Amino acid sequence: MGKKIGVGLVLMLMFLAIVGPAAIGSTRFQGIAGDYQIDITRLGMPLVFYLRINPDGTFMLSPNTKFDPSESRGTGVLAESRGVYMMIYKEHTPDNPKTATFVLDGPNLVFQSRLPYGQSNILNTAEDPDNPEIIYTLTADTLALSEYYGTYVGSHSTPAMGATVEYVYTLQLKAGLRYVFTSEFAMGGTTYTYSETGTWNVSGQEFTLDPTDEPAVQGTISTDGRITVGIRPSAMAAARTPRELRLATHAHVAGTYFAEKSTPMYTAKVTLVLDMFGHYRYTADVGQPQLYEELGSYDVTGSTITFRPEGGSAYTATLENLVLTGSFRVIGAMPATQMVMYGRAIQGTFAGTATHEGVEYQAVLTLNPNGTYQLLVSDEAGHAVVDKTGTFQMRRAMTLNVVLTGIDPAPTCSVSDSGLNFSIILPGMTATSSMGGLGFSLKRK
Repeated sequence: MGKKIGVGLVLMLMFLAIVGPAAIGSTRFQGIAGDYQIDITRLGMPLVFYLRINPDGTFMLSPNTKFDPSESRGTGVLAESRGVYMMIYKEHTPDNPKTATFVLDGPNLVFQSRLPYGQSNILNTAEDPDNPEIIYTLTADTLALSEYYGTYVGSHSTPAMGATVEYVYTLQLKAGLRYVFTSEFAMGGTTYTYSETGTWNVSGQEFTLDPTDEPAVQGTISTDGRITVGIRPSAMAAARTPRELRLATHAHVAGTYFAEKSTPMYTAKVTLVLDMFGHYRYTADVGQPQLYEELGSYDVTGSTITFRPEGGSAYTATLENLVLTGSFRVIGAMPATQMVMYGRAIQGTFAGTATHEGVEYQAVLTLNPNGTYQLLVSDEAGHAVVDKTGTFQMRRAMTLNVVLTGIDPAPTCSVSDSGLNFSIILPGMTATSSMGGLGFSLKRK
């Protein structure tokens, strides 16, 4: 994919500068026409935006999938030579060139240069902060077959080593026609995870998985969101076995939420588990011999969740930015009380290291179910550089952020798939990057 801009493409650029966009055929770019998603989180900025390419070679960059011209972050026309495509922005002039180049990687686009986006000029490669040998590349992932995107779930049990092993697996169909398959199972008291990645496709009712290191696997997909395909539940499995996976209708909110509330009468510790198919289990512990427990179903409309407990009346709560707020019972004979619950992604202890001027620092951040935090940043000698406690809130800007109170200047802390991206200005330090201060990649302990 390391193609260079050839003489042909340079001549094409000169030709377009002279005759203008009318030189482009009305359907010349039909083969790559469509909408694409560009996620630059791994390139150092938590941002997702979109690219639309029309059959006539015109394009638009947009912050969302509406592609409203009033929100455009760049428009222009395409040129192509020997498999290398050039985006020529409408502001382009010979004296002030504004272009970007890409090549095809299956249904996706891989950029060979920086990409102008609004007033930004986005890098096309970046090193992984934890492993410099991993290089991330700026890619536009096709949004083709988006009607099938989602999480599909299945399970089965099998006898092994004198016991029964239950496998629970998820298949995530994503943009770019990429998939992630994950299987979890417990054996001998230890939980194991097996993962697989590759590409996928749908044609009629035929479903295809093409694993990265294995031959393609054929299966079927039904109109009600059921996939039957051969899966490998663990690395120990000698062959694939056909299994059924169902579309998880509530995967976008499913998870475990925690809260802790203290009153003069009690301290309540609650746990709410929302499964992927609209069922829930709620428990409250106030120190009595019997826990309060509630089972039922739930529905989601926007940010409102409606709970329908078994044998009880429906009630609602609000879920925004991994924070669930509503009135819940903690003791069966008492009225419901207001609770604030936090999703698992923002609960627990997170830690990481970073180096500044030859000194390695360790940051440990604990987020508690009562909405408080403890932050300790220490140097390599173990001396505390920052030792703070306070409360935290959640706020969404370009990304979802944990806002820590009581620290000035305020650190930045964004939620990622792997943990928390944390940046803080230490005493005596000035801002060193657009994020400000020293950056840590915090992982759950």
